[in-house]
Amino acid sequence: MQDHIEELCDEYGIEMNGNSRRGRAVRWRGGRREISVLPIRGQVSYFIALHELGHLVGPGRSAPRLESEANAWLWALSVAAVEPTPATRRSIVRKLGSYLEWARNRQYRRVPPRIPERDHVFWQLLAIADEQPRREAA
Repeated sequence: MQDHIEELCDEYGIEMNGNSRRGRAVRWRGGRREISVLPIRGQVSYFIALHELGHLVGPGRSAPRLESEANAWLWALSVAAVEPTPATRRSIVRKLGSYLEWARNRQYRRVPPRIPERDHVFWQLLAIADEQPRREAA
């Protein structure tokens, strides 16, 4: 999985460092792009790294925050070399839920964060914790 992340970073010209426990994607002035993630030790850290790459190269990067987060997770799921385990899906749902809680707690502001419409993929991704993994045909 580490090799896959490194290959994607090379393919898209993105630098990778291990300075952020939570993961973050940065575009620097001058065009330099970087993800900060811990070394890949398991599937959850692998998907977090893919998610951060999705913020830099996936579709829908300039959408409002919750939609952008969902778009980055969708990109991560689409390019992953492995099928997410139930624990990984639950981790993704927890992260999406924390974005939603963040937005709901700020609805009192003059310009509140936008909560996606009910037909947006954000809500479909919130339901993936209950999905069964796809089985390969024998």
